[in-house]
Amino acid sequence: MGQVVVFHGIEHKSGCTMIAQSVAELIAKEKKELNVLFAALNGRKSTEYMRENVATVDDYKIQLKSGIGIDKNTLSPNRKIDNLYVIAGIHKEEEVRYFMPVMAETMVESLHNKFDLLIIDSGSDIDNGLAFGALRMKSLKYLVMEQSESSIKRYEKMREIYERLEIAFDKHIVNKYVEDDPLTLKYISSRLAIDGSLFIDVGYSNQGRVSEMEYKTLLETAHDKYKGDILKIANDIMKTMNLEHIRLKRKRTWNGFM
Repeated sequence: MGQVVVFHGIEHKSGCTMIAQSVAELIAKEKKELNVLFAALNGRKSTEYMRENVATVDDYKIQLKSGIGIDKNTLSPNRKIDNLYVIAGIHKEEEVRYFMPVMAETMVESLHNKFDLLIIDSGSDIDNGLAFGALRMKSLKYLVMEQSESSIKRYEKMREIYERLEIAFDKHIVNKYVEDDPLTLKYISSRLAIDGSLFIDVGYSNQGRVSEMEYKTLLETAHDKYKGDILKIANDIMKTMNLEHIRLKRKRTWNGFM
């Protein structure tokens, strides 16, 4: 039975897709023995950081609606990493209302015995059927937020909604983190009344626009610290799966999978 991991952004600009795809890329590249699926279950296609044409959730709408699920044999592995598979999000955004929470559950149930690890990008909108379905299923959940006042206030606003919907996050990722910013991890954890050990910081990179222009994750365009921060998340997942931690070789050139 595969481990399901769901990433969710507190707001659209938090960088949920970038982090989720980076984690999937790093784990698939470093753990060749694992079959990894990266899927976007939200209201968007979420292919900003990949060049390859990949299957989308739309391609399986009939199967998911009927409860059949997805046959792994219909998915093609990535050209560069043959243990990585991708299902992009909804291509026809005008049809997002036709995708219900149970369709996300059907998809995961049909594939979780076929993959060792399923990494899901649930976007930032819990009012989306696929995202809500992903967030309600049993999984390791990460909430992605920015090191900003707007993200903190958004979390404070959403906390009651998450609790009412019985959505609980295991860890909190503070993205675009800058060490000398007054909004430190200690301050954020204290203000939100969350144990500091449940936070993981991911450093800010000024290569975000380059990544978008070149359809690459920051693993390829950013500094080594970004890779190290993504490694922290990857190894947190490895710990949950009772697997050996990943250790990156120094000064290694990163070749993206898309």
